Amino acid sequence: MKKLFILFMAAMLLVACADGTKEPAVVEDDATVKEEMPEQEEVNEEEPVEEETPVQEEPAKEESQGMSIEEVTELIDYNGVGVDDKLVSVTIENEELKAVIKMATDDRLSAEDLAVTRYSQLSDELLDHEGWETLTIEYVGVGTISMNRTEKESNEYGDYFPTIEIENRLK
Repeated sequence: MKKLFILFMAAMLLVACADGTKEPAVVEDDATVKEEMPEQEEVNEEEPVEEETPVQEEPAKEESQGMSIEEVTELIDYNGVGVDDKLVSVTIENEELKAVIKMATDDRLSAEDLAVTRYSQLSDELLDHEGWETLTIEYVGVGTISMNRTEKESNEYGDYFPTIEIENRLK
């Protein structure tokens, strides 16, 4: 009976190896039970995705300067807007990065304080990237903040715009 059981387990192991599964097979060895992964070539279960080769177009002016609209939009989405805020538009013209953001209400901070905080966070990140000289953010219903890269200050943590100056610029 014991030989039949071992033979059955060996057959199960062979079936597990043959069907391409990656789940561990249990092999009994007199007194101990061992888990072994079947040795096989790794099979990519995802179907290959054919990539379309985009038609090469002449880069837009803002892309040739260092950042594309897509990159800027991603940075703003990650660093400059809250969960319920909405990024209305993003443009780069004549080295001026402009964005319009509609902020959601916040029970803890005034709209002005929230705008200053978000501008500060976003500008800290954007100062690490080239392709713009002026950062202008319009917060719908609150005001607009605009600062030039030359107005940045630096410390051991990096470049930044002083919060007091951001507050003074909110119009």
